[in-house]
Amino acid sequence: MGARSKKASEVDKTIKTFLLQKNGKKKSFKKKETEDNFGTKSSLFSIRNKIVACFLVPVVFMIIIGISAYQKSADGMSEKFKDSTIQTLQMGVEYIDLGCSFVESEALKYASDSELAQLMLGLYANDPKQQLNITTSIKQSVLAAQASNDFIKDIHIVPKNGKDIISTASKATVTGVLEEYLESLDMDKSSVDKWIDRHTLLDEHIGNSEENYILSCQNMSSNNGFLVVIDVQTKAIQNFLEELDLGDGSIVGFVTENGREVVCEKLGAGQESNLAEAETVFFDQDFYKEAINSTEKQGATNVKYNGKDYFFIYSVSDKVDSYICALVPAKIVTGQADDIKTLTIGLVILAVVIVLAIGIMIVAGIQTNMKRISGKLEEVAKGDLTVQVKAKGRDEFRDLAGSATHMVSNTKKLVHKVTAATKQLEASAKQVEEASGVIDDYSRDITQAISEINEGMSRQSSHAQECVTKTDILSNEIQGVSRIIETVEELVDETEGMINRGMEIVQLLGERAQETTQITEKVGDSIENLRQESEIINTFVSTITDITEQTNLLSLNASIEAARAGEAGRGFAVVAEEIRKLADDSAKAAGEIGHNVEHITAQTMNSVKSAKQAQDMVALQTEAVEQVIGVFRDMQSRMNQLVDGLKEIVIAMERADRERGDAVVAVKNISDIIEETASSAETVNDVAIKLLQNVENLSSTAEALSENMDDLKTEISVFKI
Repeated sequence: MGARSKKASEVDKTIKTFLLQKNGKKKSFKKKETEDNFGTKSSLFSIRNKIVACFLVPVVFMIIIGISAYQKSADGMSEKFKDSTIQTLQMGVEYIDLGCSFVESEALKYASDSELAQLMLGLYANDPKQQLNITTSIKQSVLAAQASNDFIKDIHIVPKNGKDIISTASKATVTGVLEEYLESLDMDKSSVDKWIDRHTLLDEHIGNSEENYILSCQNMSSNNGFLVVIDVQTKAIQNFLEELDLGDGSIVGFVTENGREVVCEKLGAGQESNLAEAETVFFDQDFYKEAINSTEKQGATNVKYNGKDYFFIYSVSDKVDSYICALVPAKIVTGQADDIKTLTIGLVILAVVIVLAIGIMIVAGIQTNMKRISGKLEEVAKGDLTVQVKAKGRDEFRDLAGSATHMVSNTKKLVHKVTAATKQLEASAKQVEEASGVIDDYSRDITQAISEINEGMSRQSSHAQECVTKTDILSNEIQGVSRIIETVEELVDETEGMINRGMEIVQLLGERAQETTQITEKVGDSIENLRQESEIINTFVSTITDITEQTNLLSLNASIEAARAGEAGRGFAVVAEEIRKLADDSAKAAGEIGHNVEHITAQTMNSVKSAKQAQDMVALQTEAVEQVIGVFRDMQSRMNQLVDGLKEIVIAMERADRERGDAVVAVKNISDIIEETASSAETVNDVAIKLLQNVENLSSTAEALSENMDDLKTEISVFKI
């Protein structure tokens, strides 16, 4: 039975396929030629191009990562180099400042030398031997200082006119030119600059060249009798700058405030200098001007110098108002980053070559298997179900070939089954034609009976609907009454709340009245205390008055005694007069105090009366408040009774509403049953009509089925099994 039902279902599927044809037109299998995207036609979106694109995506990301790594490394190396170079220059500044500090201390030593000061003031003019000894000692001292300190080029002690200059730069006797020297520098003795970078007038007198020194420290003696000038050796600064190795091609310089420079260039093997003879490297450059105008003590920036890229780095010496500057070729900083760039490019090129080779191999294998499988499927499309699909390799194409072979085998079995089912379908078509006539007669009888049932159900439905309408009207009226009662109940609740709030307010008013009574009593007590204090003040006033009278009596007696004493008692008479005046003033003050106390006492008595009246009024208010509270309590009792009555009405209306609801539900159920019955009758009627139509269609289908059976046999014969 199971196999037979399965075979019948297959026959039904075949019948449905043929019933989809309109107007009996024949349907034939059309063979479609397939296009091989891997062989005959190429497309932009072919599998080959997609695979190549997938392989190239990581390569592109490698390129992006390489570029980013190069940029990051270049920036990081640049910042690290700048920071380290700035620290190096800062250490150089500290070294030069330390050397200059020794020079300052040396200048201070000679400026504060007492023997030298006395020598320059001419105190030893009468003692030539002592003068010669001190002069010789000073010269030996400055020569020793010059030899012991690499920073010191020469030491000059410049006295006033008429005295000889002591200098390590000249052995000849030169007369002092202190006033002219200070005038040439636009200075005076009270404001001598500590550091300068040239002293032309002094060089002319002693026959010195400014090329031998780069800075000079000046210190005026404590008695303004001479000036100590110590030159800082240019060679010492140059030797130090030469020790600063910032890379081949770098330029390091020491620049003074007025533009004098000591410049050193680091040249590698085979490199040529970029500096011209006596060329100013830093002072006239715009980047140097920006640096000296900046508030930063050190800094670094990218600049162009002689058409090449450099890092300009500087550090300021506040001690001597000078700069240590450096120009470092940019390629020194980014050299390692360039190596990373070269390595990255090489790795990316190697990766591209490997990826393309692997991609070509994979795509070639895919194309071969796709051509093999598509060729076999074309033979199947032509009707040959005996072919077997095979593919090379052990990848997914092998599974695809197996699935295609399995599909062809199943199709072959299906064709066998359709051939067997065609014979049974011919016999079934004749039986269907005979049964359709019998079904046609029964369908017409059923349709007539259902029409009569439908008319009766329609009349019952109209009566039930009228009953439901009347019940709904009654329900709406009951609901309206319920809403009115709910509104009244809400108003009663609000009124009860207002009464409660009124009682609370009145009780609060009573409490405030009691507090007012207490305060009034306290005010009365305070006024009474004030009256008692006023009496005490009156006592004090009486005492002051008695003292005043006694003081007047004492003053009178003193005046009498002073008159008896004559000229000797005149001073005592003045004192007695002052005591009398003081007693009179005290009497006046006591009188005014007494008058004020009497006024305060009168006001106090009036206040006592007012406080008593206020206390009586507060007592009356308290009594009225108690009466209001009683009235509110009576209102609250009546409202509670009204609320209880309304609640009973609400409960009764709710019971009536529930009963009304039950009645409505019952009537609706009856109406729904009638409507469902009528609907079912209509449905049965529709089904009977459709059944009659389908019987007619079945007859025509049976005829078409017979015609299509011949076509089906012809189409099946195409397959080779």
